Amino acid sequence: MTTAPPYVRPGHVYVIPCSGKKLDRAAPARELYTGSYFHACWRAADALAGDGDRILVLSARHGLVNLDDVLEPYDTRFGDREEVSSLLLDAQARRLGIQHAREVTVLAGSDYVQAARKVWPYAEAPLTGLAIGSQLRRLNELSGKAATAAPVAAHPVESLGPLYEVPVDGGQRERAFTVAVAGPGRSMGEKPSLYVAAAYSSAQAWAKVLGWYMVEHETPDAYVVAGESFEGEPQPGDRYFWTDLRPEFARQEALDDLADQAAEVVECFQAETLGMTNDGSVLPDRQNEYGKARARAQEAAWPLVQQMADNDGR
Repeated sequence: MTTAPPYVRPGHVYVIPCSGKKLDRAAPARELYTGSYFHACWRAADALAGDGDRILVLSARHGLVNLDDVLEPYDTRFGDREEVSSLLLDAQARRLGIQHAREVTVLAGSDYVQAARKVWPYAEAPLTGLAIGSQLRRLNELSGKAATAAPVAAHPVESLGPLYEVPVDGGQRERAFTVAVAGPGRSMGEKPSLYVAAAYSSAQAWAKVLGWYMVEHETPDAYVVAGESFEGEPQPGDRYFWTDLRPEFARQEALDDLADQAAEVVECFQAETLGMTNDGSVLPDRQNEYGKARARAQEAAWPLVQQMADNDGR
């Protein structure tokens, strides 16, 4: 007679979201997803998780994924026809032995919470109802609470002095820089966050990253850490987490260019239709001429709209 293995109650399960931004090649989930929001959720989950706890990525295409699972890049979001089904999520949870986990926390937005609660209706969702900036602050708070709950080898606050002198940089070509930013969580032992940006100088890279950080996290309480910022990308093993901002800055620059082009279309239309309206109404004898000008403007604007959609401009 065989004896059934003893039942082991699963630990706390932390579910984090996948990322729209991905590498263009197959890679472990921890590397495939490159979005800053994904990394913020991962940092919080990693800080909160203890021995025996699980961190899983909830992929819109693949369902519950371990951080080491190798995935091909994909383009599926919740709401698409290809999104993962609740039946598959149930089956995956059973296979992982966590379908009866008593403690489940979803560190993600509402779409992911809705999907996870099909498996765990009682799952906690501390980010529900918060705007993106507030979500990021909440994630930092969760990371900070975990840091104060257990001793960690963190930088003392006084060692993270702000940078007042930018190193001399005579480079004239755009290249990669790694920028370390200390945010509000430094007072609770949170280590600086690493970001990679492309720029023509250290000063430009630090200004770009620091500006992005303050806007993204909705806080002016941040500064560049001199001793941990350098030219080039982090090497494997330098730091567990770092965020590549180059795709995001490229997207923003493309959207800025599209906005300039759209403004030119509007200015051209306004100049072309000058004198054709009175109090917002088109003059009767100028209807045909106005209609042609409007059609030309629409034809010029449509490619810009398509490009903005491709760049996920909102």
